[in-house]
Amino acid sequence: MRVSEILAKVLSAIQYSEHPILKNTVFIAAWGGWPDAAESATRSLRELVTQLSATRFASIDPEEFYDFAEQRPIISNESDGSRKLTWPKNEFYYWKSDDGGRDLLIFIGVEPNLKWRTYTDILHKVVKASDVKLLVTVGALLDSVPHTRSPRVIGSSVNADLGPGFEHIKYPVPNYEGPSGLTSVLMDRLAGDKIPSASIWGHSPHYLQVAQNPTVTHAILTELQNFISAPIDLIKLSKESEEFDENLVRALADQQEIEGYVKRLEERYDSEEEYRQSPEPAALVQDLEDFLRQQRGSSADSDDEDTRN
Repeated sequence: MRVSEILAKVLSAIQYSEHPILKNTVFIAAWGGWPDAAESATRSLRELVTQLSATRFASIDPEEFYDFAEQRPIISNESDGSRKLTWPKNEFYYWKSDDGGRDLLIFIGVEPNLKWRTYTDILHKVVKASDVKLLVTVGALLDSVPHTRSPRVIGSSVNADLGPGFEHIKYPVPNYEGPSGLTSVLMDRLAGDKIPSASIWGHSPHYLQVAQNPTVTHAILTELQNFISAPIDLIKLSKESEEFDENLVRALADQQEIEGYVKRLEERYDSEEEYRQSPEPAALVQDLEDFLRQQRGSSADSDDEDTRN
């Protein structure tokens, strides 16, 4: 089989139910697996899809992209007594703004085992057809953070300018070096088209063995609101988060060893947050230069006025 035939076969893995016409689009994407601790990233996007009544319009056939011995299909029991087999899902949704604002392209998938570059080509194909102006990837990781503090959500971007309407968002440039996830691969692919990107990561306490962490999901959605023109109702998720935190307090009440460990994490967390919120040296220098420039300008104006008098 020729290379062109192989490529055509793989690209045909995307299956459309419709071809929406989107304008001025923000593309928001998350993947289950390694970059989805406590399912906080993918759940935040599922919540977004539900609240916006976003429309599913395309999916990627998993056959070419997974080692099913590693990423196994899931068998479940249905309410009617039948059995359902679910393969890894990679689904596209869209939401159109009513007021002519920014449309949304939402992707929820599972990080593939195979053919990352070809998989990314498929994503790129949908991006090109959707007038995407900005990519926002969402992830969640396990970290040494205490559950007793506000969830840490960190944004980063290699782009100083994220485009019109996002001038107020100033994320730091990431300094991570090491093995990357599909988020970095997709960002690199879209950078070739001059599409800016931002990355949002929620940090989940590593010592909590929980399937889902609604507190981190709530924090991620709160940050995502910076990129979405539609209002998101977080009241239900906030209540779920409060119940989750209350259950944690009860579950850990008699575990003195855990309590001591959490206190050490709190001390480190507070110290790190204090450092993160302190101005960068370069910013301090810039502020000082701006102040001195203004002072010199004021002095010159004052001297001119004295001379005229």
